[in-house]
Amino acid sequence: MGLRERRIDTLQTVELAEGMEIHLRIVGPFLRLVAYLLDLLIEGVLLAVTFFLMISLSPILGDKVAAAMFYLIIFFIWWFYHVFFEVSPWGATFGKRVFGLRVVNEAGGGVRMAQAMVRNFIRGVELFVPFLPLIAFFHPRFQRLGDLAAGTLVVYARPRIDPVVPGPPPMMRVPMNVALTREEEAAILSFRDRSGGWSEARRRELADHLARVTGERGGRGVSKVMGMAQWLEEQR
Repeated sequence: MGLRERRIDTLQTVELAEGMEIHLRIVGPFLRLVAYLLDLLIEGVLLAVTFFLMISLSPILGDKVAAAMFYLIIFFIWWFYHVFFEVSPWGATFGKRVFGLRVVNEAGGGVRMAQAMVRNFIRGVELFVPFLPLIAFFHPRFQRLGDLAAGTLVVYARPRIDPVVPGPPPMMRVPMNVALTREEEAAILSFRDRSGGWSEARRRELADHLARVTGERGGRGVSKVMGMAQWLEEQR
């Protein structure tokens, strides 16, 4: 696959612990920039409101106290606005939510506080080194330096979940001659139920993980797993 095709297809496949595959649609740098500019506008509004509030309270608090509080609020808005919302259940600031985006870890899950702090504190470095933000334009997953350091991605909020596609029926059922745990039975039946959506290479790869049970690998292992699944289904 050429560079142009890789850049157009921004789907990243992640296999969850349950065996389900999700596709994360990686967000390009231009939309991320627009969302960031919207967040800057929101931060500016918050600072303006805070400024006028402190002006109103300065006769009561005193000029020095009001000024100190204003600078403290500037600090927290600048450094923690993104962090707070990225670790929230939304996983996104207001700017990102407007465009249906969220920040996730590289497995598609929510980000931890440490990850959010790393990716956003490095943003301060990027602002003073002009070429650093350009990394996102050339990275295959559009990760900027902060994302690379924190192990995060910016994706569209609703990942596509592939439907269950049953695999082809087995040529013959294969009786089980060994006792299986419930987890092993579930794995064999899940293989049968989901293998229709996998490539042949992927079927063989996963069937090899069951070689201890089947005694076979490769294409013969796939056939045997399918036969075992058919037998297990009939015994229910």
